[in-house]
Amino acid sequence: MAEQPPARVWVMRSLYIGLSLSIIFLHLLPLATSPSRWFAPDLLMAFTFAWAMRRPEYVPVISVGFIILLADFLFQRPPGLLAGLIVVGAETLRARSVANRDMPYLVEWMSVAGVMITIIFAERLFLAIFFVPAPSLSLVLIQLAMTIALYPLVVMISHFLFNVRRSAPGEVDALGHKL
Repeated sequence: MAEQPPARVWVMRSLYIGLSLSIIFLHLLPLATSPSRWFAPDLLMAFTFAWAMRRPEYVPVISVGFIILLADFLFQRPPGLLAGLIVVGAETLRARSVANRDMPYLVEWMSVAGVMITIIFAERLFLAIFFVPAPSLSLVLIQLAMTIALYPLVVMISHFLFNVRRSAPGEVDALGHKL
């Protein structure tokens, strides 16, 4: 049985944090002087969910919460709302990761798409309940559609570039616990 050394887990956790901070930095760069007519896909959510489905031990809940909360502050979103929803979504996908290990990729994609749709509409609901101004629904739906469409590319990048793969049946960690 294949073992995952503890050093590899910590390297991959650090890589997740570094990748997330790089995405935030690139998003904050002033590349255009006029406002955009579309929202870019939410790569933080896509990478978080891809890694949570494939290797849940690489994305601990504290890291996910911290990164998305930092993004909330830097992107001037309501602090903690999207962070909390993405943490709940990542934990939902983490709980399903063992069951989805043997399922085809299309089932994984649809599961992640369902969680993304739920998060976006829950965010809209909370913003409406507390009378917080929300972005245009059409822009949010375009961003959601682009994020869902980009998810397979994120999975391919994670798989081939970062070697984040589904755990094999019977695979154990360094302590002998099943993955």
